[in-house]
Amino acid sequence: MKALLFCEYKKTRRRWLFPAALLLVAAKLFWALRGHYDAFALKNGWMMLLYQLPMINTIFLPLLAMLVSSRLSDLEHKGAMFKQLAAVCDKGKLYDAKLLYGLGLTGLCMMIDLAVTIGFGYASGFAGGAPVGLYLIYVVFTAVPTLTVYCFQYMLAMCFQNQAVTFLTGIIGTFAGLFSIFLPSVWLRRLLPFGHYGALQFVGLFGWTKVERYANATLEIMTVDWGFCLVSAAVAAALYVLGRYLFVKKEW
Repeated sequence: MKALLFCEYKKTRRRWLFPAALLLVAAKLFWALRGHYDAFALKNGWMMLLYQLPMINTIFLPLLAMLVSSRLSDLEHKGAMFKQLAAVCDKGKLYDAKLLYGLGLTGLCMMIDLAVTIGFGYASGFAGGAPVGLYLIYVVFTAVPTLTVYCFQYMLAMCFQNQAVTFLTGIIGTFAGLFSIFLPSVWLRRLLPFGHYGALQFVGLFGWTKVERYANATLEIMTVDWGFCLVSAAVAAALYVLGRYLFVKKEW
């Protein structure tokens, strides 16, 4: 496994995969953190981020999963290398190695994203310190849906030679997940893995009106749904098993 992971590193080192992923993270950070911070935003900045970030994650993190998974498999598909690799190593281990390497890159990008976000909060003068407990929940509730989406995108990228399938599915899924956030029923948000970011959102904005805006607005903690978080993780495990099975059975 170590040798396969090292091979993935060597193959992607000159393909600008990590810089491209960081560029996408930078675009997300610019969108999430730009703007004028008034007294309400500075007083409630930490909670405001927990309210806003799940929606922004619904847009950018599936695109990150799509980018990483597709680029990792694109090289082997173009050169018909999977057939040659299958002759010298176990196809299941190959699937696992590329999955772990891609998840490592995605996780590193998410850690950088979180570090910059928290650093920005302190630099901007958000009142009080970051609520560590709530941000740990946010990390879990962001990582699990990303794992689920990544396993789905990775399965498509590895099993379909035409990467347009992966890109089209990722884009459609991203818009479907974003649309699901605005649906009235939380159960409708749970139908697609792309909507799990919104389904696991646990901070809500109440009292905002178009006239008074934030004058009477409050940010409150809603239900912290650990049960559905486990369901999302189970979906990720099922997608991994299915994708690995399809890849191993596929004739190259």
